Amino acid sequence: MNAREFALRLLQKVNEEQVLSHEALKALEQSGLEPRDRALATKLVHGTLERQLTADWILGNKTKKPVSKMKPLIRNILRLGVYQLLFLTQIPASAVCNESVKLAKKNGLAGLSGFVNGVLRGIARDIEAAGSREQCLMHYADAYSGNERFSFLYSVPEELVSYYRTNYPSEAEDMFAAFLSEQGTAIRFNKSRGSMEELKEALTKEGIPFREGLLPNTLRLLKSGSPAGTEAFQKGLFSIQDESSALAGNVIPLKKEMKVLDLCAAPGGKTVHAADELAALGGGSVTARDLSAEKVERIREHAERIGLHNVTLEKRDATVYDDTMCEACDVVLADLPCSGLGVIGRKPDIKWKTSLADVRTLAGLQRDILNNAVRYVKPGGYLCYSTCTVTKEENDQNCDFLESLGFVPYDVTDAIPKPLRGRYHNGRLQLFPQDGTDGFFIAVMQKKDGTDGQN
Repeated sequence: MNAREFALRLLQKVNEEQVLSHEALKALEQSGLEPRDRALATKLVHGTLERQLTADWILGNKTKKPVSKMKPLIRNILRLGVYQLLFLTQIPASAVCNESVKLAKKNGLAGLSGFVNGVLRGIARDIEAAGSREQCLMHYADAYSGNERFSFLYSVPEELVSYYRTNYPSEAEDMFAAFLSEQGTAIRFNKSRGSMEELKEALTKEGIPFREGLLPNTLRLLKSGSPAGTEAFQKGLFSIQDESSALAGNVIPLKKEMKVLDLCAAPGGKTVHAADELAALGGGSVTARDLSAEKVERIREHAERIGLHNVTLEKRDATVYDDTMCEACDVVLADLPCSGLGVIGRKPDIKWKTSLADVRTLAGLQRDILNNAVRYVKPGGYLCYSTCTVTKEENDQNCDFLESLGFVPYDVTDAIPKPLRGRYHNGRLQLFPQDGTDGFFIAVMQKKDGTDGQN
């Protein structure tokens, strides 16, 4: 099986079986493909999903038939072809068309191979006539205006385009463009395992290029592929964590011997971050909880790789109140289930798998969990609320709710890198992907003495 065949298989899983893209891509690790082919398959899957809505608009116009009415394999072969023709410069149009025809024939659809060939060659002729891929795309875009045009150009559903342009008028287009850009992989060094200099030396020794990160404890890797295969990772010198998520850990006012509760801990980045910081300080503990036993086990593996012994793991539903934790915690981490609309750049299928109705439902779930979370915080203690999204319902409105329960913003300005401080207002930090991070929200709130934190 070659890279294109494997990419088609994964697109089928994401689009037809509703498997999440980042889960589907894990299959490449056991694919048997050579590293170069694995990289190509990854590029094809991620890129096709990223530009899928644009491709669907083009295919619908070219065939006068909605892609939803096409056979699943045919629509995914065509989407894969459109992505290569319009957005990959290194593959000749003739190769794209020929390989797409082969995919149709290999999958028992020889009778439709002529249809595939005709559609893709028609788009190739449009590109040649326009003079470039970019000019061809803009020519196609001329058929649309307003939100439709933004939706077509940036491959974002119109519902979300309207939401973003209404709520973030000065940020929306930059956000759409940033979702389509490559940010690279961020890593955070683990203080309890060594120094930043030791990590840099280890990466250099392994031939892994990097640059300084936005934060003093992060780096950006400049080489494609998973850093999980490096010796430095296996030794626990670093964790793979976006800088926005790492910043959520950096702003927590941790002190030696503090008791921390991470309510919805999977995949474990913040649990491990807090535990590592406490270990470096000389003492303290983290209780990490999640609803899924499988996810709890992944957190265990993460903590054990780093050699952290101050983490207690529990399978527990955060929506169910636990009276044994009443006012027992110095810090509660509430990185709650959210729409994920800030990480579209890494998980592009979120764009069409999440609606504004989902956002409202998730905001209600978050409110249910926060009603419990506030009661676990000691008077004078802290609640760190964070999400990987950019919706006001899930972010600002939940902070308003926390303030109504007797929590006040805790100033973390000094822990925020200067380039990002302009995003910090009234104790709330809303990051956008154009900031070089995920779209992410962070607020540290302190529980006033004398309040029970109940609604």
